Amino acid sequence: MRDALKAVGAALAVIALCTPLIFWPVDEAQPTALELAQVTVPPTVVVPTTAPETTTTTLPPVEPEPEPITTTTTTTEPIDITVAFVGDVLPHESILEAAHDSGTGSYDFASMLAPVAPYLRGADYTVANLETRLAGPDKVYTGYPLMNSPTELAYALKTAGVDLAATANNHSLDQGWEGVVGTLDRLDGAGLTHVGTYRSSAERDTPLVVNIQGIKVGFLNYTAGLNGLTPPAEQEEYAVNTLDPDVVAADAANARIYGADIVIALLHYGDEYEREPSEQQLEVSQEILSRGVDVIMGAHPHVVQPIAHVVQYSSWKSTGKYAAYSLGNFLSNQRWRYSDSGIVAYVHMQKRGLRTVVTGVSYLPVYVQRSAAESPLRYRVLPVLPGVASQTDVPLTAREEERMAQVWEELRDVLYRPDENIAPLDPADIGLHAGP
Repeated sequence: MRDALKAVGAALAVIALCTPLIFWPVDEAQPTALELAQVTVPPTVVVPTTAPETTTTTLPPVEPEPEPITTTTTTTEPIDITVAFVGDVLPHESILEAAHDSGTGSYDFASMLAPVAPYLRGADYTVANLETRLAGPDKVYTGYPLMNSPTELAYALKTAGVDLAATANNHSLDQGWEGVVGTLDRLDGAGLTHVGTYRSSAERDTPLVVNIQGIKVGFLNYTAGLNGLTPPAEQEEYAVNTLDPDVVAADAANARIYGADIVIALLHYGDEYEREPSEQQLEVSQEILSRGVDVIMGAHPHVVQPIAHVVQYSSWKSTGKYAAYSLGNFLSNQRWRYSDSGIVAYVHMQKRGLRTVVTGVSYLPVYVQRSAAESPLRYRVLPVLPGVASQTDVPLTAREEERMAQVWEELRDVLYRPDENIAPLDPADIGLHAGP
């Protein structure tokens, strides 16, 4: 009995010892030969090698440490341009007569502009306010009140250095719809760009954005009045741009879409012969400058009005904008004080990287000389700069020299604001020498 119990105890001991082995987890079953035969093995690329002749392992040479990479930032050189603006081109009857050659039937306006031409060509781009129409000889050439001038005027402006004619003003409809279309056709023929009046809605809706030496400038043009005239109903929506701040803001935004860095509005507004801007001018200008326009160049009063530097604050930076309320007359027969003169305004711009700013406005006074002799009557547009002799082929009288000196002082009092970057033109800025 004792032996039986010992045997049972031994058996139980063996079972206790073997139980962990019985229940120990095993690895996953290895695949069978049949399963291995069904596995697709990707092809192996064998790279041939040359077995070494000895069993010595040769380590590759140690590469030198690479030179540290130095990153340099390339600074883009700033782009600087100057755009010039002249006042009213207003050929009255006597100017048409003076330009006319009865022998050939042709007209010579180029000699009238010759003295000031270097100051227009020196700018990177030049804009003129064309108040007359170029409707062709069938309409008869006339001065005020319903103006029409020969095509030679367009060629003379182009030769003198003008690139763009602003055509929206109170004389836009002097020769009707035919005058609108004829003027634009003749400007095209002379190689002059135009803005403000249009032949179609498609032409009106395409903003004028000019790439000037790498700076894209958008030009807009509007008039506050049309001397009581109206375009035909079919062309009313696009024939002439009339001044409406909402329309100006929309056009400025459209010009930005087309890539404009700077937007300039050419406005025909204000009260004639008033040397200070009206309340309406001030209000409209302020609104337009706050809604996408950078610079205003004004016309219509026929006298020079101040240039204002308007500082507006947008988010974290101040934005300097300028309004020249009236540039006065450029070519006209208005002989009385203040209307016998005007200015060429030069807007200076700089682009650095992606940002373009207006850096200031300079001005050149001009005086319209008329010969003392009535036959032949001659006109010349003369730059007014102290110490610089006028290059005119018409002798200057003592009275004219005195008047030109007076023009300089008058305009200095109205315009000179050097602390706001508004100052007389330095001819060297446009590549001209100041000396005689």
